[in-house]
Amino acid sequence: MSHEITVHADGRAEAAFALTPAWHGLGAVLDHPMSSREALEAAGLGWEVVQRPMAVGVPEPIKTPEGPVERVRYHDIPGMFANVRSDNGFVLGTVSEWYKIVQNTEAFAFLDGLIESHEMQYESAFSLSGGRKVVLLGRLPKVDEIAPGDETLRYVLLSLHHDGSGAIRFGPTSVRVVCANTYAMALGEGNLADVTTDQFSRDAAIRHMGDVGKKLEVAKRALVAANQTFDAHAEAGRALAKHRMTGAEWDAFLDIMCPTLDRRDPDWTDSRAKRLDETRAAIKAAYHNERQTLPGIEGTAWAAFNAVTEHIDHLPRRGATPERKAEARFNVCLYGAGRDMKKRAFETACRFAGLAL
Repeated sequence: MSHEITVHADGRAEAAFALTPAWHGLGAVLDHPMSSREALEAAGLGWEVVQRPMAVGVPEPIKTPEGPVERVRYHDIPGMFANVRSDNGFVLGTVSEWYKIVQNTEAFAFLDGLIESHEMQYESAFSLSGGRKVVLLGRLPKVDEIAPGDETLRYVLLSLHHDGSGAIRFGPTSVRVVCANTYAMALGEGNLADVTTDQFSRDAAIRHMGDVGKKLEVAKRALVAANQTFDAHAEAGRALAKHRMTGAEWDAFLDIMCPTLDRRDPDWTDSRAKRLDETRAAIKAAYHNERQTLPGIEGTAWAAFNAVTEHIDHLPRRGATPERKAEARFNVCLYGAGRDMKKRAFETACRFAGLAL
């Protein structure tokens, strides 16, 4: 993806983070977890999305006493609108008449409403590509201790697509405090509501159609399932931390996650073999670093799982600018191939520990 943190001409970035600056160094950094009001103001996300009718200009020649001239006649496009920022007129995207706007303030209010105190603590809030996409990361109150000194925090991630390119995404993710590596929860069927249909699936997708407010209410029920998933994940983490890996098990785990390339493989190349060797070496190093050798988890299936997730989260990403690299890292960590590899590592570690999935 080519999305970037929105940066204005004066250098101000539409981003705010709690306690720790982001990878790209952009945006405001507050010295405490943010309330929705603080996050909204610090990130500069108080603007609204307004819809403007669309038209197409068609050149038409006309005759005048001075000779033929060309003018442009505009024709309305029925049922199509442009989503436009209220503050600067920036066109976010084109949508059909069925598209329902969910404002940034409504997204904050939705996340605030997920907990009884209505005081969600926000870790980050930012917009990408001029505001086409807005991302909020809110922290839930509970802290899960996997082993003494090794805790994970519970978060919910919500993203809006004001350009009409996607649904509102909502789902859980965790952060391991000792190294801040992030992983989307390894969710199975039946954990979170798909509020497009009121059915259950891996994460919630709210389409910008119909009664969006009602769908957001449906999504609140997903938090109950999300917390149950967090509970199950924490319990599994504790079980993984109790299973000590033998040398043979660690070698087998590494072979499953990153097999050595055989020269007889038709896809074998020097560069591919080198990349795989470097990946294996990096995961091995992570398995033996100070974060995976904490008392109570050293040499365990939990350490093996986190060696993989830490490697994924801290691997340098390609990009022409720091913003592009940061966006690539964000997407790899929480979506797509990175999430899938973390899920595979978790399931593999559970199998070694004899846990049923």
